[in-house]
Amino acid sequence: MEVDGTTRLVGIIGWPVAHSLSPAMHNTAFAALGLNWAYVPLPVPPGAVEDALRGLKALGFAGANVTIPHKEAVIPYLDEVTPAARAMGAVNTLLVRRENGTTRLVGDNTDAIGFLEDLRAAGFDPAGRRCLVLGAGGGARAVVYALAQAGAHVTLHNRTPRRAQALVQALIPHLPGASLTALPADVRLTDLDLAPFDLLVNATPVGMWPHPEASPWPDEAPL
Repeated sequence: MEVDGTTRLVGIIGWPVAHSLSPAMHNTAFAALGLNWAYVPLPVPPGAVEDALRGLKALGFAGANVTIPHKEAVIPYLDEVTPAARAMGAVNTLLVRRENGTTRLVGDNTDAIGFLEDLRAAGFDPAGRRCLVLGAGGGARAVVYALAQAGAHVTLHNRTPRRAQALVQALIPHLPGASLTALPADVRLTDLDLAPFDLLVNATPVGMWPHPEASPWPDEAPL
């Protein structure tokens, strides 16, 4: 890959982000397509999100992806958020639009549609199925939204129960008629019967680099 004065820049914002495979994946795709684009990791510590987004505009970036822990934190600093991303309360894709002398930062979320497409490609149709989702962050928001919108019966669990309840309450207005609940605070995973569920989704950071062997599911609980 050669970088010159006409190279279009994109990247991934997160903290940490050094472990991300996105730069290798995207740069390989750019090369295969003959595009003069470069995808770079952009480590942004908490508290520096607003400055980072201003930097995207000022430095001529075409856009960026957003990962943990900034999918929710970026929203207040965007000029526009798509309806889907607004409903999910999380953004994973940023587009820098330059039109008529102005620069606008638009946030979108492709996690939901990507998750659904992968499920269906694996032969799993969520419609009418019972799904248990672990987590209540930006990734969980997209997963819960996608499953509920596809007609699944979704149950949410988080180690901080009030966050799970808050997520359910935030999504319900955007998903009329959806079957969406959070486990009560007194229900522990070790007490949960998985038999009624057709799908278990880990939407927590547990299991990410540098501890891919870790699991949020208790060792003593049957699985």
